[in-house]
Amino acid sequence: MSLFHSHPRRNFLRTFFFLGSLASASSRPLRAHEQEQKAHGEASHFHPAQSGKPPVSETHRDRKVGSSPPFKVFDAHLHCPSDESTGETWQWYPIYKTFAEFAAYLEKTGVQRGIINAQRCNDARSPADFIAGNREVARYVEKYKGRFVGACVVNPLFIDEALKEIEYCKKELGFNWVGELCNYGGATGYKYTIDEFDLLVAQISKLNMVLDVHTQFEEMHYIIQKFPKATIVFPHFGDDHEMFRRIALVASHPNTYIDTSGFGIDHVGMLEHAVKTIGEDRVLFGSDFSINCPSSVLGRIQNAFLTDEQKQKLLSGNLEALLTKVRS
Repeated sequence: MSLFHSHPRRNFLRTFFFLGSLASASSRPLRAHEQEQKAHGEASHFHPAQSGKPPVSETHRDRKVGSSPPFKVFDAHLHCPSDESTGETWQWYPIYKTFAEFAAYLEKTGVQRGIINAQRCNDARSPADFIAGNREVARYVEKYKGRFVGACVVNPLFIDEALKEIEYCKKELGFNWVGELCNYGGATGYKYTIDEFDLLVAQISKLNMVLDVHTQFEEMHYIIQKFPKATIVFPHFGDDHEMFRRIALVASHPNTYIDTSGFGIDHVGMLEHAVKTIGEDRVLFGSDFSINCPSSVLGRIQNAFLTDEQKQKLLSGNLEALLTKVRS
């Protein structure tokens, strides 16, 4: 889920903060992170030209703008709608309603495969609600064989049912992914510091599954320190105040990954900085569709100062390798 997702549970201050950040940044070009980087001992901005001629692939020169991507694309971060529920559709302005329309839009953007979780699960107010959402995901995975991978979403406030559901999704449905878990909002909200969340992560680790969890930086730091052996994916590079620290934190913990969705990926040089800092094997392609369009992230990766081999790792290879790791 995007850091600036327009959701009834999010308040207007996020949009106000975002717009305010843009306004203040415009008066200080290229200096937005200098003080923070010095305070945390981080390296200066990554400029490809400093290390010689940037790697430009042969296909990059000749690729036509708007042409279909020549890479395999596997999206780690997809929120799918429900054909069985009239619940919320996570879009800034609704352009589709059904799962078939959701799948068709992904195909149009060039995303061939993806990990899907049900929007209705994150809004679930009872175990029956998130169980129904996970079962619907399983039916979409079966219907679109080979195209989608299912992810389980639960709420630790219903810990007994959540633990049973994770085990069922792993052993009976073949899911190896839990999340994206989002802990904010109304009756469904919780803190990652509660004992029930500890039990949830212990179950995920025991079953050798991936935990995909939405966090602010302080929450991210807490989870990494609390669960050093869990395999964790953190969506989003982060906003202006967090992205260098988030990338540095993932870089220093080899059991963690970051995906390209949401805020931060559009900042010039940040993708290259993430690959340079974390390494080319732990950055995953994620779009946060249907909140954000995959095309914008695809364009950023295709035009990055990276080799074709690195781009292919980001777009699908790293996710395929991670899923292979947790299936074994």
